[in-house]
Amino acid sequence: VSGLDEHSHFLTATERKSLKHRGQGGFTGLAVHLRRGEVEAHKPAELEVTTVFPDSPAARIGLQAGDHILAIRDHDVSFMLSQAEAQGLLSGRPGERVELVVQRRANPAPQTLALTLAATDAKHLVDAHLLERGGRKHAHIIVRAFRSGVSEQVKRSLAELRRAAGSGGLSGIILDLRGNPGGDVTEAVAIADLFIGEGVLVRTRGRGGQILREETAHTGGSDESTRLVVIQDRRSASASELLAATLQDHRRAHVIGERSYGKGTVQDVIGMPDGSVLTLTIARYFSPKDRVIDGNGVDPDIHVNLPQTTLAGRELPEVAVQAALRGLAMAPTNRADG
Repeated sequence: VSGLDEHSHFLTATERKSLKHRGQGGFTGLAVHLRRGEVEAHKPAELEVTTVFPDSPAARIGLQAGDHILAIRDHDVSFMLSQAEAQGLLSGRPGERVELVVQRRANPAPQTLALTLAATDAKHLVDAHLLERGGRKHAHIIVRAFRSGVSEQVKRSLAELRRAAGSGGLSGIILDLRGNPGGDVTEAVAIADLFIGEGVLVRTRGRGGQILREETAHTGGSDESTRLVVIQDRRSASASELLAATLQDHRRAHVIGERSYGKGTVQDVIGMPDGSVLTLTIARYFSPKDRVIDGNGVDPDIHVNLPQTTLAGRELPEVAVQAALRGLAMAPTNRADG
């Protein structure tokens, strides 16, 4: 599979069994992106930590966005073929101990660190609070990744913030996707559905541009009036990019920040008689206006250079706050047909 895209990979029966066993413990709270070097130039890949969730195993050992992982469980990741293999090595049962060799941003000398895995559920992936400026109250909702239950957690958080805002209500919603590596696309689509009343939310196209699947909004129950902005950075990827592009295409929200990562592909897993598996990219995701996310990313409406963040807390850089307030003030009122 060396000649295929970076998301296609092959696992032997032994590797598959090992990764499946480790994966039964659930999501461990460490999100990474694998940026593979050019194979023909024999350049090693860089496995970079893009997001560290609060109170996660990674946060407890001091990992930060921008750190590079050189080895996991004694496996050199320099020429690892896919992010999925790396994520598999980082997964496991709660309480399991995993050793990493890490190159820190501030110190190039490799360090060996040991973390104890712990499950991360939806409530740890969403952080919501009121941001008050100029006598107005805005909902600031951070979504760190998309896993089962995240869309419901966002919905509950919004309801709680509306109650907390009191009689004056919410003046706007800031949906913060900085450093969000993606995850379950259906959860991202469900969040888009909270704000869009009708039309296409996302398309999946296969070879020759054939539409394989089309997700549409459900009528009723959507908040189509509260002003909304999305904040993203260069590490926002996959499902988070689809969410931003969908809200942007429907003229439901302005996107603030940097161009996103540019990953929007669909993989199929093919089982072999010997127990090995081949994962192949078979389709790509498209926005409602048929924009290609993969390789392009999502361009912001208001460009702001954002400092690299671990999202360890609620802090939103002041430059991002001011850009978000500008975006809310000029929030679109028209809706696209989708």
